[in-house]
Amino acid sequence: MDLRQLEMAIAVADNASFTRASQQLYVAQSAISRKIKLLEEELGEPIFKRVNKKVYVTSAGQTLLRYARSIFLDLRNAKLEISEIAHLERGELRVGAGMLACTYILPPVLEKFKALHPRIDLGVITGSSDLLLSKLSENQIELGVLTLPVNHADLQVVPFITEEMVVITTPKHPVLSQKESISAEELGDYPLILFPRGVRTRDVLDGFFRNAGITPRIVMEAENVALIKPLVKIDLGISIVPIRAIAEELQRGELHCLKIKGHRLIRRLGLVFHKSKYIPKMLAEMIRLFKERQRGAA
Repeated sequence: MDLRQLEMAIAVADNASFTRASQQLYVAQSAISRKIKLLEEELGEPIFKRVNKKVYVTSAGQTLLRYARSIFLDLRNAKLEISEIAHLERGELRVGAGMLACTYILPPVLEKFKALHPRIDLGVITGSSDLLLSKLSENQIELGVLTLPVNHADLQVVPFITEEMVVITTPKHPVLSQKESISAEELGDYPLILFPRGVRTRDVLDGFFRNAGITPRIVMEAENVALIKPLVKIDLGISIVPIRAIAEELQRGELHCLKIKGHRLIRRLGLVFHKSKYIPKMLAEMIRLFKERQRGAA
């Protein structure tokens, strides 16, 4: 077993294809097939199975890949520690976050990082928490800014920001626009536009509804606040969103917000990255800047 075989196995798994793996690694497909066959013979177990021209990872393959990814992460960190990257003179750092965090939280932190370390290439990936956790486990990103909780044995979580969530309506709403708060029970009387199931912020809201004994009347689901806001503005329903996301609309009088009586509805964001004895210097620097922003926002 050698590193090249492990690299090929990871590429096949990530692409679910021997052909695409060969294109990624610039190696003939036959060479990859031969290397994988030798690896399987050494292990005494198949690591891939082929069904209708599709490639799937076996249970043995999943075990091997977990250790293989850890090996390459350790090797990468070793190179970081002894190279120019450790001095923030060059390198690449990839950050993943949901749409809200990408819009309202990341820009000032990334701007400051780039000003301090212009030779580091920054990449940003957005998506659901599950997608970003997958990318973290596959070493496709180094840092995630995610809605908590995140429970994963191989990941470290640093709580970052607590965001208050409020009810929003059109400022022309005949009833709610005259109020500054609304009871949990009243929420069941109005059509709601919420994030779809599977989004961590929706999980926070569903937990609130259960605890409050509310059966919400959900009329629409939208993937992010940018889609929800115009729907609320034209009175297709009300919504519950982080107050940070509607600050400009409130200032311009385009939306009206209400707090929920007797409840402080919040979502917590955290910085999520691989547990490791050595944290690459550029990752540590990015985490430092996020914490600095947190102190400034407090």
